[in-house]
Amino acid sequence: MAQLSEGLAIGLRSVFAAEAASVQRYTYFAQVAEIEGHGEIARLFSDLAESIGCVAHGHIDALQDIADPHTRKTVGETRLNLAASAAEALTEANEVYPRLTARAHEEGHPDVASWLTTLAALKHAHLGKLDALLTTVTMPSAPGPRDGAPADGGSDD
Repeated sequence: MAQLSEGLAIGLRSVFAAEAASVQRYTYFAQVAEIEGHGEIARLFSDLAESIGCVAHGHIDALQDIADPHTRKTVGETRLNLAASAAEALTEANEVYPRLTARAHEEGHPDVASWLTTLAALKHAHLGKLDALLTTVTMPSAPGPRDGAPADGGSDD
């Protein structure tokens, strides 16, 4: 596949972020509708979330030759995906949430600051899990046969 232009990559990263946010909003809306007794509406929101999740996955597929649309780290294989996720958790735990926590304190929102401090701790816990698994996964040495396909590329007939 030809290399994506920077403009196209920026556009795809932008729509990926929007679609990923929509998945979370629709999932939340489905939970609210379910709690309020609106089962049909809850199912609609859940279906929309699933559909849009597939769209977001397509954006990642289109961008993975460049990098993860969020972390800008190389992704694709499980080890790379773990490394990108660990980098994201590290940044969120040590930079993003502490900065937001300080801002919430400065603006007089102690409850929000407490929530953000909890999330920083959660991200540290995620980082520990990701790092532990990262040490157990090796990169594939070369492409091999896919899920039971004959190694010679022929059929089983």
